[in-house]
Amino acid sequence: MTPSHPVSLATAEPLRWDIQALRGLAVAWVLLHHAQLPGIAGGYLGVDVFFVISGYLITGLVQRALLARRFSFRDFYARRARRLLPAAYVTLALTLLASPWLLNAREQLDLAAQARGALLFASNWVLWQQSGYFQGAAELKPLLHFWSLSLEEQYYLLLPALLWLSPPRWRRLVVGLLCLASLALCVRWLTRDANLAFYALPSRAWELGLGSLVALHPRPWPVPAALRTGSAIALLVLPLLDLPGWPHPGPLALCVCLATALLVQHPAGPEAAPRGLRPLVWLGDRSYSLYLVHWPLMAAVHNAWVGTGKESPPELTAWRLAALGAALPLAWLLHRFVELPGKARLRGRPAWVALVLGSLSLALLPGLSQRWVQAPEGHDFARLTRPNYGFSALCDAERPYAPRPECQQGAQPRWMVWGDSYAMHLVPGLAHHLEAQGAPGLIQATKSSCGPFPGLGPYKPEAAPGATFAPRWVAQCHAFNAAVLEWLAGHPEVRTVLLSSLLTQYLDRRQYSPRRLTPQGLLSEQPLDEAGLHQALLDDLRRTVQRLRAMGRQVMLVAPPPRAGFNVPACLERRALGRWTLGATLDCRIDGAHRDASDEAVQSWLQQAGAVLPVLRFEPLLCRDGRCDVMRGGVMLYRDQGHLSEAGSVWLLPRLAWPAASAAQ
Repeated sequence: MTPSHPVSLATAEPLRWDIQALRGLAVAWVLLHHAQLPGIAGGYLGVDVFFVISGYLITGLVQRALLARRFSFRDFYARRARRLLPAAYVTLALTLLASPWLLNAREQLDLAAQARGALLFASNWVLWQQSGYFQGAAELKPLLHFWSLSLEEQYYLLLPALLWLSPPRWRRLVVGLLCLASLALCVRWLTRDANLAFYALPSRAWELGLGSLVALHPRPWPVPAALRTGSAIALLVLPLLDLPGWPHPGPLALCVCLATALLVQHPAGPEAAPRGLRPLVWLGDRSYSLYLVHWPLMAAVHNAWVGTGKESPPELTAWRLAALGAALPLAWLLHRFVELPGKARLRGRPAWVALVLGSLSLALLPGLSQRWVQAPEGHDFARLTRPNYGFSALCDAERPYAPRPECQQGAQPRWMVWGDSYAMHLVPGLAHHLEAQGAPGLIQATKSSCGPFPGLGPYKPEAAPGATFAPRWVAQCHAFNAAVLEWLAGHPEVRTVLLSSLLTQYLDRRQYSPRRLTPQGLLSEQPLDEAGLHQALLDDLRRTVQRLRAMGRQVMLVAPPPRAGFNVPACLERRALGRWTLGATLDCRIDGAHRDASDEAVQSWLQQAGAVLPVLRFEPLLCRDGRCDVMRGGVMLYRDQGHLSEAGSVWLLPRLAWPAASAAQ
């Protein structure tokens, strides 16, 4: 979201108040969306408005200079650097300096990569790599918003060369074809990797390209006033909507981009802005600085808030609004004392020296700042909270199950762990336990979010096509589980099968809509009520256990450990360092008021499952008087609100109440 002035390289032209008002509206939608106020489900569409505006203004600037034969790549990129880098560098520096007192250790490691991405105009690619099941939450990343700036900067690197190489009469055709190709790629990627479609320039270039097409047209199209009014109304209404099941950028983004293109291609006229729109024009003038400063403040609140859950409690909403309130004066200061002077005065060799030295300093700052605040001795929180994939990250399967050397212990494993990530986190402790006993080895069959229930699909109606819990993913989960059973049938050396799952994705009807599966892995159309859901999951477990026992296997179920309604290690780390902490108990222990909201349904089902097979529970080890420990013997047991850390797994698994028969296996 990088505002740009509609001027040629030779002569300055006045800013259009209507474009500034669009910028103001766009940044207002983004800020309100980030505050997570009810009823603003699509406020993120403000960024799409900025993409169209940026494409329009930058293309107009280059096109006018090319037609006047005065275009210079050096002047163009110098102008971009003066316009964008001073305010961005100040924001980066202040964020990096404050991070040791605001962020946890793992978020600081992520921040260093984000800072390097921002300096290299590659934040979008860094953030795409940091998006994943076990990666840090997006709302904890103070430089998350730099993804859109990097995407625009990449467009600025490519667009001038494209226009310079294209004959004038072919420019619209070339840009139009590239827009269509980008849109087609976006649609394709949305069904395969929605995160890639969101972050990558090839799948988002059509939005900037739409603005470029408008700028390349020699004169405004004769658009009826009613259509322009409808476009303005669309920009006011569409951010209030959301389309369940559609990822972004989807149909709403297309509508918003088309509406923005219709409005920017028809200038409002030389008269001053109407009085009612002047606040939006004021915001638009400062939109770049406001966009830069607001998100680090919001991320500071999110890092302090260690609670979990979809709903925003009033306390968190109040802190988010306070962050937005603080962003307004800070944005004014950044605009007045950095953005405007940088654009006006940074010229010549001293400016380039300053920018190079600034880049080098910012590249070194993350490593230096992390040394200023040290964790208590013996607590490397970044290491303690790293993802627990079991044997290896390669054991989080994406295809039907097939054994891998990296995912087993011993040449002839006698034990198998089968399930989702709550099976993965058992592996370090069980492998250690078996090795200590001199028992035969262990093999891992796991897929994130996919429990060991072949006949039931964890489904979310609003899941994006191709995303986790969408029909395609459910079919993949079914194929994975079917392959596990098929492999076990041909490998009688495995004597004990340990099942484990979070279970919430099968039992929590507030977030999921689990369905029975056909033999082909297709979802049945009949949703299940709560009682039917519990019974369907129990029946599926019973069939699986009967099938495994018929193969001569011993079968056990390991229940998930007590789940907190907050991020346990984040709470422990922040309390240990005396940092601002919200949303958890004072001692970070789990009590009834701070347990995960889905826990009641899981506990009820586990009591029924105990009649089908042995169920191993962590509560006898951890809980007393209604409160559950999160540390034992100086060991931090959790890596988030529910998964065990590697050290916690090693501490807990040998202490479970294993059935006597299993010790001999």
